[in-house]
Amino acid sequence: MSEFNTDSTLGLEDDSFDFIIVGGGTSGLVVANRLTEDLQTRVLVLEAGTNRLNDPRIIVPALGITAFEDPDFDWNMLSIPQTQLNDRQLFVNQGRTLGGSSTINMGMVIYPSRSGMNAWESLGNPDWGWEGVSPYLRKFHKATAPSDAGLKTLKGVLYEHKDQGGIGPVKISFGDNYMPYYGAWTESFKALGYGQKENPINGAGTGPFISPSAVDPVTHTRSHSAASYLGLDVQKRPNLRILTGAQVKRIILENLGNEVIATGVSFCKGDETFIVSAKKEVILAAGATQTPKILELSGIGDKKILQSNGIPTLIDNPSVGENLQEHGLIPFSYEVADGQPSGDMIHDPEFAAAAMAAYQKDGSGPLGYVPFASAFMPCVGLSHEDRDEMVNAVKGTIINPDTSKMVRKQLETQLKLLGDPEETSAQYILAPFALHPRKKTPKEAFGHQHDALFMTIAIILSYPFSRGSTHINSADFNNVPVIDTGILNHPVDLELHARHCQWANQLAETEPLASLFKANGTRLHASGPLELEKVKELCKELVMTNYHFNGTCAMMPQEDGGVVDARLKVYGTKNVRVVDASIFPLVPRGNIQATVFAVAEKAADIIKEDHQVDV
Repeated sequence: MSEFNTDSTLGLEDDSFDFIIVGGGTSGLVVANRLTEDLQTRVLVLEAGTNRLNDPRIIVPALGITAFEDPDFDWNMLSIPQTQLNDRQLFVNQGRTLGGSSTINMGMVIYPSRSGMNAWESLGNPDWGWEGVSPYLRKFHKATAPSDAGLKTLKGVLYEHKDQGGIGPVKISFGDNYMPYYGAWTESFKALGYGQKENPINGAGTGPFISPSAVDPVTHTRSHSAASYLGLDVQKRPNLRILTGAQVKRIILENLGNEVIATGVSFCKGDETFIVSAKKEVILAAGATQTPKILELSGIGDKKILQSNGIPTLIDNPSVGENLQEHGLIPFSYEVADGQPSGDMIHDPEFAAAAMAAYQKDGSGPLGYVPFASAFMPCVGLSHEDRDEMVNAVKGTIINPDTSKMVRKQLETQLKLLGDPEETSAQYILAPFALHPRKKTPKEAFGHQHDALFMTIAIILSYPFSRGSTHINSADFNNVPVIDTGILNHPVDLELHARHCQWANQLAETEPLASLFKANGTRLHASGPLELEKVKELCKELVMTNYHFNGTCAMMPQEDGGVVDARLKVYGTKNVRVVDASIFPLVPRGNIQATVFAVAEKAADIIKEDHQVDV
């Protein structure tokens, strides 16, 4: 991608725009692209991070995580100590650059479930069920089918090209260099009675599948939000302006008595503060931690929190910053058998040099694709009595007077998913490297900490019952929010996660996968038998954030505690809208990137409809 100047503030003091979008990440650039298709619509995008579109760390698919902890790319925050996790602090890494988290994530494209999306609609959000959202899961991407060689290696992966997206900006593809574990993955599931039944893009599916990835199959580059929605033709649009390094201080709000109207945004770039006017709307696309922070700094949130930080309350809504949801990830890392490959080999300087040479030559080798396999599974072996016990535990939370009305409504909906023995309650991911969650920094956790080579089976809850929060602790916009992930703070989540971990270990001991792991080799998670109580303690010790933060400005009816309505407008405001993962009322199954793209595409259509712009 060529140089694209997003650094200049020239002329901004005297300018105004139809829409100001706060956040130039995964969702913000989608909406900016779609709104500026109408050349009469002027849009300003304010991104707190940098413009690093030419940096190899966000161009080369496998290098995304090397940008973790770098302030040019990553907010690099930590949670508060988590009491339920023996006071561990968890990583909160989120994209802080043009393209957002889609530039530094693992690149996996995983689709939500039909039942999970229908749960959104049942919570009082018309047209946000599967039928209302699934067209946008296809609109955002263009898929390329696996090659014949890839299909042979993957051993029968289900793929119907007619079900995929055909014209969307994000390029989705499969690799050609799969290691032997991936075919063994599907075969071991079959051996346990769980072959793949359906392509997950159709909203269901139990069993294994190979995850497609956001990689352009022609250029072998990462197809993140900026690369996809901010191409050269879009950069040249005279009605689109993007400013990076712009840290928003607050939305400028005017109280009209019965509602609040946004007239602009105050932001800081370097040592200067600017105020820019918005004629139509201010649109928040800053992510699940930064969007509620900006609302609170602007006077929208829990009155008690705002008053304690000296911020006048314009709209008292205690739900702002609440309802934080995260899947949570528990890694079981197995030493591979002698002679078997692993992604850990990239830490060898000679191998790394050869891999980079291959990539620079023709995009081949391990750096040019995203090598993950996945599976969605129910909780195998859960008795009726155990399931009833879990259901009753959730019912206890629902009737607890300390549970908010919003969460009660959500848990009632989730109970239907928990009560269905056929509903998948966890995602398993096969990752070709070791994970070290006991380490203190993300780079250590993903780094080379052992002489041996490993593969990891990661276990992820699909619909967690736990809730956290994120709130300001100061009126200073430079201060990071106080983030409580809440992961595993509900006993049912701990029970479910532990049982899924036990089954993952059974999977690892099932042929043909078992022969690819070293007999009596090192297990980074634990050694010896894994009884349920031992695994529960392991879960507390090993669980990591999955970087799937969402839900902190939930889309639900106002009387149920929602922050935004089904048109994504913030309650009490005339023209403040949220278009990112904050609006999720319930976390969807799997990696949320595809759902964020789909929500942003749908949001753009809603905004166009509300302003009578061609959709």
